[in-house]
Amino acid sequence: MTSNRPSGRSSSGGSVPPTSRRSARQQRLANRESARLTRAGTRGSSNSGGPLMLYTVIALLVAAVVVVGALYLTNQSKTKLLTLDSPNAPVGSAVTPLSISMNGRTLGNANAPHTIDIWEDFQCPHCRDFTVDIELQIVANYVQTGKAKIVYHDLLVIDAGTGGTESLDAANAALCASDQGMFWPYHDWLFTNQYSEGSGAFTKDRLKTIGKLAGIQDLTKFNSCVDNGSHDADVQAETPPAGVSSTPTVIVDGTPTSAYDYGTVSAALDRALGVTPSPSTGASGSAGTSGSPAPSSSAAPGASTSAAAS
Repeated sequence: MTSNRPSGRSSSGGSVPPTSRRSARQQRLANRESARLTRAGTRGSSNSGGPLMLYTVIALLVAAVVVVGALYLTNQSKTKLLTLDSPNAPVGSAVTPLSISMNGRTLGNANAPHTIDIWEDFQCPHCRDFTVDIELQIVANYVQTGKAKIVYHDLLVIDAGTGGTESLDAANAALCASDQGMFWPYHDWLFTNQYSEGSGAFTKDRLKTIGKLAGIQDLTKFNSCVDNGSHDADVQAETPPAGVSSTPTVIVDGTPTSAYDYGTVSAALDRALGVTPSPSTGASGSAGTSGSPAPSSSAAPGASTSAAAS
């Protein structure tokens, strides 16, 4: 008799497991494979991909901070240039006495027996120190007494370093003021309002404002002179003596002094005058014939250096 039950064999003659057993085994195999892949992925994330991604994120954050910081500092710098205080009037030792004879850039009696040539840059901070702290003593002890005269000269050293023209523009403006007999008062205003090199303190607009505050009478003429750089060529044509390339440089009767402190300059003037220094003070502490105390500054004259403008 022929049975109607399934034979339980495949066409190839092998046994075929029940469907339920086969599905369970396949599910277990699939689960094991999934677990293996999960473990591999986790190891990859923790050992390689994770730190790389973390370092990349940190690097990007640092770069962003640097860029933002640079932009902030740049904006702060630009803001500073735009918000300079209004020019201040010179006071105290920064004021050249108006009672002294003034002829252009010469201060004192034009027939004085000795000459003090001073080479400066209106942006040079050491020139400001010399003008405010030392020059007035020289004026009081030697210029007002008729023993010497001072002649101012331009030596542009700052513009080459800043890439600007503020030193040239200030020197030109001072000569524009000199055209109206106002060089020395304007000179005092410039050094009082110097600020830092290349700060925007001596833009042409600010130089014109200083001229107005300094009391220059014909502002139309002065402003035109400043705007047009009428004396630029005169400034650039000044040539210092051989070997002089720093500011301030003080020259007494054609010989540069070794420093610009009061003791050194007054000693050079005393030698020119034939005055023997007092043993109690010595040359370095001499205050000239008036006996005024000398300041303690003894900085060398090469504080601001560059090739002289030709």
